Amino acid sequence: MGLFRKNSAKKEYFSTATIITRGTYSRGGFIGDDSIHIDGTIYGDVKVNNVVIIGQSGRVTGNIQAKQVISSGMCQGNILCDSLELLETSQTKSKIKANKILLKGRLKGNITCGGLFLHDHAYTEADIQAKNVVAGGKVLGNIICKQLKILNTGMLKGNIFADRILNEGGHVEGFIGKYADLVKENPQLKHYEHIFNSKDDKLLLEYADYYVDVKNEIQKSNETSEDECIDADFYIEEH
Repeated sequence: MGLFRKNSAKKEYFSTATIITRGTYSRGGFIGDDSIHIDGTIYGDVKVNNVVIIGQSGRVTGNIQAKQVISSGMCQGNILCDSLELLETSQTKSKIKANKILLKGRLKGNITCGGLFLHDHAYTEADIQAKNVVAGGKVLGNIICKQLKILNTGMLKGNIFADRILNEGGHVEGFIGKYADLVKENPQLKHYEHIFNSKDDKLLLEYADYYVDVKNEIQKSNETSEDECIDADFYIEEH
């Protein structure tokens, strides 16, 4: 399903996933160790230690924290994960932090990641900060990266700061400067400098960064709620 390697535990995922069916609405957060497949609508944060799949009819208004996120639907909220796939029909408004991202849909927001691949269908209005970027779609925004490859279908409009650029025939509008010089002038970027400058595949995020402490999250929810459990209301759309 896209750029990333498929998992042999596919059957196990579907046997343990929570499924929010189309026409089902939830107001309240989801916290858990297992996966969740969303074809309905969720208003609230989703935090799991496995996979979040948002179907084409799915919609999430809230933050998402997970090991992997795959979306064909709509998402509005921050995303924190190891790997992220935003497929052709996806529409996302988000501040994203991930190790690797495949983007085929539409995105508005900001991206911080290790590796980013923008398919020729992708459209993004975002400032991008990454170690490696392959751009085959349309980008309106600034790109800060170590290495940038622009495919012949790519169209970039904004400032680019990179130490190495390979243009295979794409269209670029904007200022082009050296990433190393930008880091010197912007101390706040030094937090990621060791990752961008590393010669190996050092990850931007470690497991502890996107791991969900389920007991702690439930405890925090209880402390901010009058009830002793997470408040989640469900209702089914009538036809």
